[in-house]
Amino acid sequence: MQEITVYNRQLQSRAAISADLFRRFIEYTDREPTTTKGYITCLRQFANWITATGTTQPERADIIAYKEYLNGAHFGRSGAEQLKAGTKQQYLRAVKHFFKWTAAEGIYPNIADNIHGVKINHDTHKKDALDREAVKIIADHIDRSTESGKRLYAMYLLCISCGLRTIEINRANIEDIKKTGDRTYLYLQGKGHSEHDQPVLLIPEVKAALQDYLQSRTDTHTAKSPLFVSTSNRSKGKRIAPTTISTMLKEALVSAGYDSDRLTAHSLRHTSGTGAYKATGNIYLAQKHQRHADPSTTEIYVHAEEREERNTEQQVYNYFFNPAAGKDQRQEAIELISTIDPAKLGAVCEFLKAFR
Repeated sequence: MQEITVYNRQLQSRAAISADLFRRFIEYTDREPTTTKGYITCLRQFANWITATGTTQPERADIIAYKEYLNGAHFGRSGAEQLKAGTKQQYLRAVKHFFKWTAAEGIYPNIADNIHGVKINHDTHKKDALDREAVKIIADHIDRSTESGKRLYAMYLLCISCGLRTIEINRANIEDIKKTGDRTYLYLQGKGHSEHDQPVLLIPEVKAALQDYLQSRTDTHTAKSPLFVSTSNRSKGKRIAPTTISTMLKEALVSAGYDSDRLTAHSLRHTSGTGAYKATGNIYLAQKHQRHADPSTTEIYVHAEEREERNTEQQVYNYFFNPAAGKDQRQEAIELISTIDPAKLGAVCEFLKAFR
């Protein structure tokens, strides 16, 4: 009963949701500029919706209606289209944070509490990884005779070999390259970090590509200058935006013949993670390589590898339509081992080790 009384008092003291309230929330959030900008974008979407629907004092039912609105078709550059699940999740999460704050401040009840977000499948990547041949073809296709070409090649190798994100390339400065003993590291300002405190090893090939690019630069630069800068007359020597880096890398893929909406700059990081797992067979090392805080994120590479090796679709088809055609060799080996005399398993294991 006491909870109902408190809630009724909140209802009676509700203020209208206004632009000033949104502004106060943005000022309250103690986040990185990029995160704050994201909140502004997401809440602007909600503000436009309540304005269009004439809603000034939304109820819980209105938040549910807004969620349904996000699930509908929206007009974009190419006509009516659905918002991506990740985008819908961000829009709704911002609204949930906003009303959590209004309730904590005693301004407005948390009408978005316990409203479930959009379900996202975290078990699959939305971008494809490149195979070994494609990685080499794209690298060979980059013209390294110019400053811009040397710059692109260095960025490409950082993505492939070190798994860098475009935002990490954008944030890197020349002084972030540091030598420790006989090894050279690039200290990154990683995702969610405020300092350049995440070292990645620069192997000789990557280090050489960076040195080749830095020696070719025609701008006046110091140790505190951005590692990668524009070469255009209008913005020469200025830091390159993450979106521009993404476009450059995408164009490198397209010009080498790899044009797909599932192949983007982020595919290079995905390729690096997949390569880390395939090369080492160790999920812990792949996690460290990708700088994932949550190992379940890295497990996606393992699942993709297992699915690729299993070729389940072909096995199912053969099971129904062509049972004589090639049994899965791994499964066949497992079945054979299960029939071996336990006393002889040691000898079998020693024999098999030679084929690892």
